[in-house]
Amino acid sequence: MRTLGMSTFGNMSEAIGINLFGYNVTDEDQLEKYRGVESNGTEIRQCPPFFDGLLCWSRTDAPGTATLPCPPASVMGYTDFASDNLRKLAVASKDCLANGEWYKNSDGISWSNYSLCVLNLTRHIEKNYLPLYETPAEFALLNKWLPIIRMISHIGYITSFTILIVAMVVFSLLRKLRNPRNRLHMHLFASFIMRAFMALLKDWSFIGGIGLTWHVVFIDENAFIKEENTWICKVITSLWQYFIVANYSWTLMEGLYLHNLVFLALCTDSSTISLYIALGWGLPVLVVVPWIIFRATIEDTLCWTTHNNSSLFLIIRIPMIICILFNFLLFLNIVRVLLVKLKTSVHLQRKKMKYKRWAKSTLVLLPLFGIHYTIYLGLSYHKDYRVELVGLFCDQLFASFQGAFVAFLYCLLNGEVRAEMHRAWKARRSKREVDSFISGHTRNSRDGINRKRH
Repeated sequence: MRTLGMSTFGNMSEAIGINLFGYNVTDEDQLEKYRGVESNGTEIRQCPPFFDGLLCWSRTDAPGTATLPCPPASVMGYTDFASDNLRKLAVASKDCLANGEWYKNSDGISWSNYSLCVLNLTRHIEKNYLPLYETPAEFALLNKWLPIIRMISHIGYITSFTILIVAMVVFSLLRKLRNPRNRLHMHLFASFIMRAFMALLKDWSFIGGIGLTWHVVFIDENAFIKEENTWICKVITSLWQYFIVANYSWTLMEGLYLHNLVFLALCTDSSTISLYIALGWGLPVLVVVPWIIFRATIEDTLCWTTHNNSSLFLIIRIPMIICILFNFLLFLNIVRVLLVKLKTSVHLQRKKMKYKRWAKSTLVLLPLFGIHYTIYLGLSYHKDYRVELVGLFCDQLFASFQGAFVAFLYCLLNGEVRAEMHRAWKARRSKREVDSFISGHTRNSRDGINRKRH
């Protein structure tokens, strides 16, 4: 494996200069506002104002280096939010030589240094934590798709967060829906909400996914993360990991509850769910706390978002894999029982209808049990980076939108919930009509009494 060093992007910056954009002459309109007063007779060497196709460089004393804020992401051709956030901290530079001329590259073209402006998501920004790439083709593919995957993830989490909040409000307002089963759904919704919130908070506040804005410093042409005073970002990372594990845990609790309803005669839809609540929120604590202790003592680097020691991440990864596989087994067992009951039917037409009902029930169970995680489990360990990228795309797509699917299936599109919403709306409308009638009748009575008095 080879490491992409900062020198790679130093070479890239040459490609981002004037020659890529086709500007070989000064743009007079852009430079007009930079033309200063002519020298008063004192011989001072200065590089003249210059427009390189991206930025306007004002007069600069020779020798010296001019600096300007990086151009917007849309101008640079990148759309990644993290790199755009980083560009606000970085600067472009242009060297003014002692002879009063701007520095030119080997092709004789005036060259500006935009290397800091192209730091992006596919690179870590600490020299000791640079990601590894096998080939330039791998880097180019990741550079193209990772920002897209990240954008899809943001859209999915925002959508899920909004829809889940609506579903929580519906369950909270309709008293007849406050049974143990729906209360369990509300805890599952809460885990999805917090997972979405922490994922968005981490992505929008972290630079390159590994540090907060105020932890980034620039030395020469390299970006570094300060090691000290990073406890805030470590808390954010720890909470993010906790709610990811809690989401898997609550998916397992839903599977266990449904499995017990089907197989245990003593378990009914009105049974207490205190044990499920304790396990749903308590088991993730038993997983994340040891991880925090090991990170703080063995690998206390950056904001705990990188894993040089992959065995430490297994502390979190293995329990999640166990949840996925156990839930998959519960799912298969429930589907098997439904299929066995279906085969008891003799009539062909009735059997066809039951097959359709079985298929529908199976599809409804898929997002609740998180069955898609079983498929992505194998893809995540594939050695081909293209397969890994496909797995990452599918995982982020379904993980971010899963909360919305669950909210629709088990609340907003559920027949029982919709019927109760309709009943509550009719009751509210009837009450409003009765109140309006009583109010109008009372007003008419008062008017009649007043007329009699006069």
